[in-house]
Amino acid sequence: MKALILVAGHGARLVPAIGETPKALLEIGGRSLLDRQIDLMTELGVERICLATGYHHEAFASRYGDRVDYRYNPFYRESNNIISFLFARDWVMDSDLVVCYGDLLYQPEVLEAALWSPAESALVIDRGRVEEGHALISLKGGNVAEIGRSIPVTSADARFVGIAKFAQRGISPLMQAIEAAVRAGKLGDYYLAGVERLIQEGHAVSPVDVTGCPWTEIDYPEDLDAARRDWA
Repeated sequence: MKALILVAGHGARLVPAIGETPKALLEIGGRSLLDRQIDLMTELGVERICLATGYHHEAFASRYGDRVDYRYNPFYRESNNIISFLFARDWVMDSDLVVCYGDLLYQPEVLEAALWSPAESALVIDRGRVEEGHALISLKGGNVAEIGRSIPVTSADARFVGIAKFAQRGISPLMQAIEAAVRAGKLGDYYLAGVERLIQEGHAVSPVDVTGCPWTEIDYPEDLDAARRDWA
């Protein structure tokens, strides 16, 4: 099992609160978000970790050295993590893979649920957090039917937690779908645009339900304030 952590973004919505600090290196209770993820992944037996970097790549490289691998996206200011995923293509192909956003805090059982999913492609979801402005999910027949920020809250069944798991046999179809999305001009999209194409092509994408397990994604200053209050 490998893990790809997406940390290329600037975190522009947090600049008033964090200045130039990369979002994934924010400290909560004396430990950075990324330290927490890397330590937990190592404890749970993830064999190798890659940081998909962009903004302040050197800060990650100097902090983690050869403890992890790196794939740098030089176009991080003009693109989204769909392009970071493409720059990591060579690294992700030869093993089962878990993919995580770098700005997450979660209890171990959230990651465990993803790691142990037997599905070819799986997204971790929370049915109790259907919140506007985030990647929402609609389900049909036990599988993910749609995912995206454009899904109305009234039509959504859950929110995407920011963690996905792909069996090795599912990575090639995923990369083909991501490449097709990029060719269609979706450079500013999340890699979820590739997952959407998988679904449209008839591939099953399974939900991994962690409703009730504590987790948070830090997008806004109020998220950071809440995390420092609740997770310290």
